[in-house]
Amino acid sequence: MNKKFYLRQVNDLDHSWLVELHNDPLVLKNITNPTPITLQHHLKWWETIDNKKEIRNIFCIDNQRVGFCKFYKIDYINKHCVLGADIHINYRGMGYANKMWNLMLDYCYENLDLHRVGLTTAAYNKIGQHVYRKVGFKVEGHIKESLLRDSIYYDQICMYHLKNWKREVR
Repeated sequence: MNKKFYLRQVNDLDHSWLVELHNDPLVLKNITNPTPITLQHHLKWWETIDNKKEIRNIFCIDNQRVGFCKFYKIDYINKHCVLGADIHINYRGMGYANKMWNLMLDYCYENLDLHRVGLTTAAYNKIGQHVYRKVGFKVEGHIKESLLRDSIYYDQICMYHLKNWKREVR
């Protein structure tokens, strides 16, 4: 049986799930601000999102929430944005990240009519880097010693993807 993979808008029933995903130790390790949040904090932050420059979607498989996709700093004039995403712990290691990132790239290039997308990732996030390379991202540079974890500074790696690049066969 074929699975249905898609992105959908966040709805009111997703917020508790998003807080759970955010507070997962692996997610916290890999995001810029590794502070756990409460539902109240999340909802207050959610109200501040500029819907013209930021889009948040849920990645679903057959109506089941699997991941969270972030499209931010959307610049419609210069046709680029920054991406971020997380897969729920129950779905990691199953190859779904590739599907999610390909859907995100399709969304950027087909729905938002962008030319370029970028991301930053912790230098120690080898799994993420593998996924990003697999869907066609290339390293652009490093932000030296910009993440502080357990009293150690780590680099962030900047990666980018262009619309006309070929991607892995899905």
